[in-house]
Amino acid sequence: LSPFFAEILSGSTTPLEAITNPPSFPLIWAFYGIGALLVREAWVRWGRNYLRLMLLGFAYGVFEEGIIIKSWYNPAWPDLGAFAYYGRFWGINVTWAIWLTIFHSIMSIAAPIIVVDFIYPELKEEHFIGKYSVLSLLLIMAVPSFLFYFFLGNYQAPIPQYLISIFLFLLFIYLARRINLKETGPFKLASKHPLVYGLLISFLLFLNFAAFPHSQINPIVPMIIGIFLVLHFYSQMSADIAYPIILGFLSFWFVPYDIILEINGVFGEAVLGIVTFIILLYYWRKRLKD
Repeated sequence: LSPFFAEILSGSTTPLEAITNPPSFPLIWAFYGIGALLVREAWVRWGRNYLRLMLLGFAYGVFEEGIIIKSWYNPAWPDLGAFAYYGRFWGINVTWAIWLTIFHSIMSIAAPIIVVDFIYPELKEEHFIGKYSVLSLLLIMAVPSFLFYFFLGNYQAPIPQYLISIFLFLLFIYLARRINLKETGPFKLASKHPLVYGLLISFLLFLNFAAFPHSQINPIVPMIIGIFLVLHFYSQMSADIAYPIILGFLSFWFVPYDIILEINGVFGEAVLGIVTFIILLYYWRKRLKD
């Protein structure tokens, strides 16, 4: 689910590309999928706190975009667009780095983990991997990591800036291990309409990072708004409403966003997005009836 949500249904890797370029998707699947498995294992072992899940998702986002792919630093990275110059400080695409860290935390990590938890509630506390499996998975993940590092973008990040991503990666893991906050209870803002709340946060995040880079607004503004939105998003999570919140969040990307991609020539995106959302919605409606 992780590469399917974050790559294909976000339009980063088109459905046609996944079919016509057979080696690409297994590499992406190994990278994203193993990342999600490792994060889930840490989350289960350390305690299923949703702010912990956020921090572990941040660590994954930093690892992918900052350490391996190096899109944080490369001004010629093809997906940057306006982010190549908007919010670029000291050789770092800062606004882009914040947005991609938030995006990966939710789409690549939290969403697939929460969806699997909801569909298979009997497995919520189960360990999917043991200590020897961790070593095997890391060795497998090393293959796409090596290829992505050396062959994507053809860019060598400056060492001082690159060390920042390594520091942040280790910091987020440390904070995730140490955090011990309890859920705040039923008075949360999202408790009455979690699906609507998830959709609203998804749309606001997209609007924040899509509109401001094309304006004269200081880049500090969307950075602060983005951080506030993602902190608020995870603070609203609890075991009983995590799935509809995530479902609401995904609804924006899988329906209107994928329809827009289809209109703009990404063949198959709308069908895949809508069908996936209907399936996820079915599981939620089925649980409500039960």
